[in-house]
Amino acid sequence: MFKLVKNLAVWWPVTVLEPDPETPGTLLERSFEAQFVIRGKDEMKPHNDKRADLAKRLMQAIKNAGTTDDIDAAGEAIEALQAEIEAHDRQMFRLMVSDWRGIVGDDDQPLIFSCEALDMAIAHDRVRDGLNRAYQDAVSNDKARLGNSKASPAAGPPAAPAGSTAAARPH
Repeated sequence: MFKLVKNLAVWWPVTVLEPDPETPGTLLERSFEAQFVIRGKDEMKPHNDKRADLAKRLMQAIKNAGTTDDIDAAGEAIEALQAEIEAHDRQMFRLMVSDWRGIVGDDDQPLIFSCEALDMAIAHDRVRDGLNRAYQDAVSNDKARLGNSKASPAAGPPAAPAGSTAAARPH
């Protein structure tokens, strides 16, 4: 039976690529699971429209910077728009990610999910990228169909990867 819900919460694997501290020039794959909230198009439209508007305004400010005599003012306008985009993206991550498992902190203890911990994680581009890829996979019909044909993983959180933390750029 199919159950239609307003916002679907799903656990999904997230892979983070990070430099290997032991082997120069190589990357390690670290993983954890994130619980994503998949929201409807109507709910997301205002957020997506705002992001598009901010990006458009930033591009215009960059374009205008090349034609202005007041470079300092142009730079300040660009920085202000970049800060607005970052604040918007942080809010989008808070709408998109509702929990995680398999992340430990510097003390090798489980890192409890919170808005502050999520903000700390998404401060790292490698985690942002991993969350973005995983979210796109979760909402993709092709990936979901492929996932349904595989055997279910064992219950419970995955083994906590050493030194794993998280970050992403919402779309």
